[in-house]
Amino acid sequence: MLKVAGLVVAGLVVLVLALVVWLYLRAFIGGRRAYAALAARIAPVTQALARGEEPSATLLNRYAEDRETRKVLFEALASANRSQLFPAKYLAWESLAEADLVAWLCHPNELGAPPSELELVARLPPPDAPSPDLAYFLFRYRMHEPHWAAKDGWLAGVAGPYATAGAPACSAAGTFSRFEAFDSRTPEEHVAIAHATVLGKSEEGHPANDPM
Repeated sequence: MLKVAGLVVAGLVVLVLALVVWLYLRAFIGGRRAYAALAARIAPVTQALARGEEPSATLLNRYAEDRETRKVLFEALASANRSQLFPAKYLAWESLAEADLVAWLCHPNELGAPPSELELVARLPPPDAPSPDLAYFLFRYRMHEPHWAAKDGWLAGVAGPYATAGAPACSAAGTFSRFEAFDSRTPEEHVAIAHATVLGKSEEGHPANDPM
């Protein structure tokens, strides 16, 4: 009897582990596909770079202006050691943070689409910031019908933390959204809970369970 029970428990453990692995692979593969879809939109730029040519300023401005392709353009130019070609108008932390959050939201496990509207609300330090140069950017966004999130109104999302004293970047470990109503928390609370959820730290910088 105990042997049968042990086999049942072992089987359940295997099933749980298999489910965890499957969910991880689905998220990873989904993220790669979403990023590839955005990268495909700047193919004229990457093809020109591959040929050793300089992409036209018109194309570079078009893709940098578009918050959906801004991040992939920035990273494609950096990968080709041509970062200097990125349009200066969009080489601002606010613009890069916006692109970072939009790319995150486009993941099929998140919104699966870019937000219909997106607004920068605040620039705030992490709750345990060791340096004043670290910053999060807090946004509010919403979707239009027929997206499933349209009914939820304005939601909160954060991008960061970025070391803003260094070279510009458009990727950060704490870029995240809990799909919570923007008005449900203060700006500081939205940043603190995102910081704790993604980076596993409380407001005091210690491991957190769920601080809010």
